[in-house]
Parts: sequence; structure tokens; C-alpha cells
Amino acid sequence: MIAQRKEKMIILNGHHKNLSKLVFIFIISLIFCSNAEEIKVAPLISLDEIEPSYDEELNSNYIESQSIESKQKNSDSNDGNVNMAEISILNKITTNVDRVKLPLKENFLYQELKIYPIGCYLSGPYEKTEVGIYLNIHHKDSKEKIFNGWMLKSLPSISSMEHPIYDIWVEGCY
Repeated sequence: MIAQRKEKMIILNGHHKNLSKLVFIFIISLIFCSNAEEIKVAPLISLDEIEPSYDEELNSNYIESQSIESKQKNSDSNDGNVNMAEISILNKITTNVDRVKLPLKENFLYQELKIYPIGCYLSGPYEKTEVGIYLNIHHKDSKEKIFNGWMLKSLPSISSMEHPIYDIWVEGCY
């Protein structure tokens, strides 16, 4: 009988030690939680509501510096005055590929696409050969933006347009 009492006391004492450890941890966590700064949560932003940065107006100093740099690039490179962009458009359903020359900064309608080429990039004579076209592509009827950005000739998979029917890639600038 005495042995049973000792076992019960040991068990009670063991639980008592564990219970005191839990109470101590709980008190410490309450102290840290009460001293912690309140975390502020920023509201979620819909990416569809953010306007692209190219639509913003540039200040006149930036425009002047860009025009001086572009004149220097044009005089250094063989491209001269680039005013045409050439792209290929694949219709995935009919497997028809059309090669189209587009004047820069003019809307071009191709079936259900409205394509607006903004600018061309041709690498310099001492650089790795690269051709890039900055394009805005919308659905003609719904005016939904499908693509906005640079398409590069040497890296078509990096900046590709996601569309179920059409695929577009860069051919050149003239």
C-alpha cells in the first residue's frame, strides 16, 4: 500500500512539473504577444486595375534626353530611320502563317486582333544580333488587352502572347 502511494505521488509530481512548464510557456507567450507590434495588412490589389507605366506622361527633360540618345544610336547603327515592324502570325486552327509589315504607332487589324506596334529595337553592329518589337495587342471587339511588352526575335518563348487561336513572333524591323 505504501508503494502504491509513492507511485501515485511520483506520477502526480511528474504531472505537476509538466503542468508548471506549460503554464510558464503560456505566460511567456502572452507577454511576447502583448508586446508585439500590430501587423498591418495591406489591401489586395487587382493586377487588372493597374495601368502600365508606359501610359504615364514623361517629363520634358526625360523626353529630350531620350531623343538625344536615340539620335546617337541611330547614327551609330546601320538601321537609320526604323518605321516598319515585321511579324509573323500563326492561326493555330488553320495552320496558316501570315507575314505582315506594320507601320509603327498605327493600329493594324488582323481578323479579331488589333495590333499596335510602338517601337523597334535593333542591336548595334558590335552587339549580339537582336531584334525586338514593343507591341500592344487587343481583341478587336471586346478591347481586352492580350499582350503588352517587348517581343524578341531570338527569345520568342520568354515574351510570348497567350492566345488560344493566334501565335505571333518577330521577324524584323525596317
